[in-house]
Amino acid sequence: MQENNQPQKPKILYVEDHKASADLVVAILKKECDVSKAVSVDQALEKIKSEQFNLIIMDIALQSKFDGLDLIKRLKSDEPYKNIPIIALTAHAMHGDKEKILDGGADDYVSKSFDKSVLIEKINNLIKSSR
Repeated sequence: MQENNQPQKPKILYVEDHKASADLVVAILKKECDVSKAVSVDQALEKIKSEQFNLIIMDIALQSKFDGLDLIKRLKSDEPYKNIPIIALTAHAMHGDKEKILDGGADDYVSKSFDKSVLIEKINNLIKSSR
């Protein structure tokens, strides 16, 4: 096996059902992170059970029976996954939305549209603090 002196990129799952939004975030993060996408709660759960992620970025307004906040609450109450940091990346930016999402279990919150450097800084801080 070839040794690589480069630090390993953090592995991130981005849960987003809107293709253009998902593609944009993946393009922004691909230099710093190994990003995998899930387009539904079910697909996210499959990936989380079969792969190890350093962090999850979660859209809140998923078009399914369960939304991103439901998935956050489920993951935070499930022993194998409760310590995976989760950033809510959402258009839910009305007064009280941030508090509701953080109270629901998200470790941090970024509203759309966002500053790339802010998102990367939050990712790096949460990954460092979870190690």
